[in-house]
Amino acid sequence: MNELRNPGRRAWLRRGLLYTLLGSTFAAFAGILADVWRAAGRFSSARWTEVAPLAALSAEKTFPFPERQVAVIRDGDRLAGISLRCTHLGCLVNTMDQGFFCPCHGSEFGPRGEVFSGPAKVDLPWHAVRLVGDRVWIHTGEKRAEPMWVELEKQPRVVSPGSKV
Repeated sequence: MNELRNPGRRAWLRRGLLYTLLGSTFAAFAGILADVWRAAGRFSSARWTEVAPLAALSAEKTFPFPERQVAVIRDGDRLAGISLRCTHLGCLVNTMDQGFFCPCHGSEFGPRGEVFSGPAKVDLPWHAVRLVGDRVWIHTGEKRAEPMWVELEKQPRVVSPGSKV
């Protein structure tokens, strides 16, 4: 009973060493988890990506950016972003006058990404578009079923792509 109240110097040192080892192990493990958490964001494709200056998208047509795996569609005074990844197996589709064509398995999509012929059964997904100054940015992570048209006349220009409008 007396030993529980007054454990003695050796027991106190053992307990202190045990707590120090547990705390150091926990801190090292938490540091590793935090580093993995931060690294995952660096390799994610879900971010705003600059694709082109607005002046380069002056004509009414589809502008492919295969290096970004997206295309910007200009329809009058509005813009929308569409994915260039085929919904069948993920191949990069080619842009044509009539729409999009997948060279891997022959799926054909219309000018707004709708499936014309398979094997793909799902339309091409859309991406959010934003104007930052006179530059066009696309959010490449979130895919939408419907286009999010940006009206060029009504669109307020934002300072950075991640800021709220």
